[in-house]
Amino acid sequence: MLRSRRTYGLVLLSGILITSILTVSPISARAGTTVQDESVPAFQVRSVDRDATARTLEWLRTEPTSPRTGKIWVYFTDKNVFDSETCEARLEEARVNLSEPARARRAKVLGTGLVDFLDIPVHADYVEAIADLGAEIVHTSRWFNAVSVRASIDDLERISTLPFVQKLVPVRGFKSSYPTPEQSHSGGQSLLGASGARDTLDYGESYDQLNEIQVVAAHDLGYSGDGVIVSMHDTGFMKSHETFAAIISDGRLLAEWDFVNGDGNTENEGADDPDSHNHGTFTWSALGGFTEGELIGPAYGASFLLAKTEDITDETPVEEDNWVAAAEWGDTNGANVISSSLSYLDWYTYEDMDGDTALITIASDIAASRGIVVCNSAGNQGTQDWYYITAPSDGDSVISVGALDWNGVIADFSSHGPTYDGRTKPEVCARGVDTYCALPPDLGASYWWISGTSLSCPLVGGCAALVMEAHPEWTMMQVREALMMTAANAANPDNDYGWGRVNVVDAMDYVVGVEDGPAGGPIAAMLRAAPNPLTRSTTMHVRLPHDAGAGRVDIYDVQGRRVRSLPMDAGASVVAWDARDAAGIPVSPGVYLVDLRAGEWRITTKLVVQR
Repeated sequence: MLRSRRTYGLVLLSGILITSILTVSPISARAGTTVQDESVPAFQVRSVDRDATARTLEWLRTEPTSPRTGKIWVYFTDKNVFDSETCEARLEEARVNLSEPARARRAKVLGTGLVDFLDIPVHADYVEAIADLGAEIVHTSRWFNAVSVRASIDDLERISTLPFVQKLVPVRGFKSSYPTPEQSHSGGQSLLGASGARDTLDYGESYDQLNEIQVVAAHDLGYSGDGVIVSMHDTGFMKSHETFAAIISDGRLLAEWDFVNGDGNTENEGADDPDSHNHGTFTWSALGGFTEGELIGPAYGASFLLAKTEDITDETPVEEDNWVAAAEWGDTNGANVISSSLSYLDWYTYEDMDGDTALITIASDIAASRGIVVCNSAGNQGTQDWYYITAPSDGDSVISVGALDWNGVIADFSSHGPTYDGRTKPEVCARGVDTYCALPPDLGASYWWISGTSLSCPLVGGCAALVMEAHPEWTMMQVREALMMTAANAANPDNDYGWGRVNVVDAMDYVVGVEDGPAGGPIAAMLRAAPNPLTRSTTMHVRLPHDAGAGRVDIYDVQGRRVRSLPMDAGASVVAWDARDAAGIPVSPGVYLVDLRAGEWRITTKLVVQR
């Protein structure tokens, strides 16, 4: 029987793990028995799951290695919040801890309240009690009301008897196989070829992988990811590589944290494996690197959060508690996009790929509910017995990314859909065969071609950042819809390509959430200017439904002042602008916002004026 599926994308979460909800009064070891206030949702209290704890303890007893080498989740029954007054006080504390970018992003999906019960921290006294019994606290998760710990089996047995402990569950992990530089680059070139002048930026060997998804055209329009915060989840990052110099010097590396070692440096240090920062350097550079004449990422102008979530020296390097902690950290620090080239398979079966079971999938959907665009590699299991996508790409709010070669053909290693409950996956694709990126020089070169869905994912993550820059008012689900519905296979999505290769310019022009007639198919209305950048004039090409009626096009400068208003007849397909203001004076060079309104329709885009 297929499991039911939750959709987190645009709803207020009122709880998780619904089967464990109780409506009876909670019992707290510190507070004693407390009567439940009926005005406070009952989801804040979970029933004790002794069976889950018993299975975990039995597993630990039969493991051939010491239990202290692994980590265990300790879930709590409650957050020590049992009345509306306390609840509101804790919610206000959570609001105060949000960064300004996080507030702006969350307001689009959570309204003026900005927070909900999942944002209330784990009760500190519960964590202290666990530590007092001998456990080493690794990570604390407010979303799951749990802590991950290292502890002996004797300590865990004592912890399991505490009245506020719901259950003990092993922290799951996945043995990743990381891509390495190709020994001999195939030299394949995109069949698309150059789409226009290449003198704005010199992309070097990265030109084709960007041009085929229209990133070069987006850059020519003036987009670079400016103002968008991207959180990279990976093995570590060589920050000293020249391709990240502009990010560092501009102050666009906003924060970093090593969730493996618990410090503020994600570059190799101390006892780190020398290869730790390799994979993260590949992916970060593919998304945001900038070395003219060599490599340029789609979102080279974005700001970044770096999260080291994997210990490649461990038996199970991709540990879910590190990823969950990084997602919560990124949320608080204002991440708009998470780019994660990780996948989880061990511990799970195909039946678990239903969007509801894997903890990291649930965490990804919770991140989406806070307005974050989560892009994740589909996985490299296409030639293996597993074959299918892996967690968290099975999430219904996640943009899972497949890998294409230079001819636009799906790579044989790229994982396939559907999910166990029948949803089409992946969402979209980009170049993942011979993707050009930066390397730590000790690998033999500073730049080279790498293959894997690990490399197609950051290209799409960068496209998501460009779309968010163009439409800062859009929610993450609207960004996801735009990328999917304008991709190459959108008319006939399947479980190999999904909706197909992305086209970021078309995604920027897309009008989200509009239905065309009883069939309910979204309509790709658009507003696109050419040339852009412009020197003397431009023509804005318009596509609207036939019943949109007459309208107007207003042009604003970066200070929000309207410099020109142009009428638009009903059914018009073009509107011309001579780069002059209402008085006929040529406008100054810079970025301008174009705002088209016709009936209930509104579309915006950017123009860049050069002299």
